[in-house]
Amino acid sequence: MNMGVTIIACVILFFFGAAVYSFLNVVIFRVPRGEEFIRTRSHCPGCGRVLTPLELIPVVSYICLGGKCKNCGSKIGLRDVSIEIFGGLSAIAAALYFVAPVAGTMYFPGSILQGWLGYYDFMMLFYGALAEGATVFALIGILTVICFINLDTGKVKTGTLIALAVIGAIGLFTMYKISIPDRLIGAACGLLPFLLLGLLTKNRNVSLAGVILAVIGCVSGWKSLVVVAMIAVVLGALWAIVLLLTGNKKLEGRFRLIPVICLAVAIGFFATDWLTGMLIL
Repeated sequence: MNMGVTIIACVILFFFGAAVYSFLNVVIFRVPRGEEFIRTRSHCPGCGRVLTPLELIPVVSYICLGGKCKNCGSKIGLRDVSIEIFGGLSAIAAALYFVAPVAGTMYFPGSILQGWLGYYDFMMLFYGALAEGATVFALIGILTVICFINLDTGKVKTGTLIALAVIGAIGLFTMYKISIPDRLIGAACGLLPFLLLGLLTKNRNVSLAGVILAVIGCVSGWKSLVVVAMIAVVLGALWAIVLLLTGNKKLEGRFRLIPVICLAVAIGFFATDWLTGMLIL
């Protein structure tokens, strides 16, 4: 693919992903407060002024406004724009990982009949890869919502789990390369250990982490869960070390399992093939 076309495509994908995650920022902010997030227009939390379209351009508006509301001067959280940037990068990553390899194998026919057959096969592969990438992008999006709501409140909203389950159900069809036995083993391995541990410790979040992993295991198989577990151990250890170094000796009150799981899953979508190849799984 021409480099110029690739760059333009990446820019479009970035702003598309950032726009989606800008909406998810609204969900993260309003859902814990019990506020409506679909019909109510975006407004400044400080003065309540409804934002104009020019103030809603992902990332760009933040930079142009200097990270402040132009009416009351209230600061716009750096976390909000960071989530938008993450959304843009997630869209690019999903396209490059799933779609670009197929798009790069465009079929050039040697005859009319061969051309029609080759074009049909190519389009089937292309749209299949596009569906895979869209599913992963959507899963990472809802996991981002779960992650930050849990960081803010320590809870997981039922609606976010329902959304995750719906996207997971779609993933059963779009992530077609995973066999049924792999899915069943993945779902069981994700759910049962955490459900049992949650019951023993009477920690609801531990059980809910098992629900999240069960959905992911059902969509992407048990090999993906092995990678997620490895990544989660590393991320959890790093978080604990940072908390200890910053003087937070009581890890129980500061450490969050679900954000670690969510981030590990997001990384695992792109690292599974590489790591399982190294581990010969």
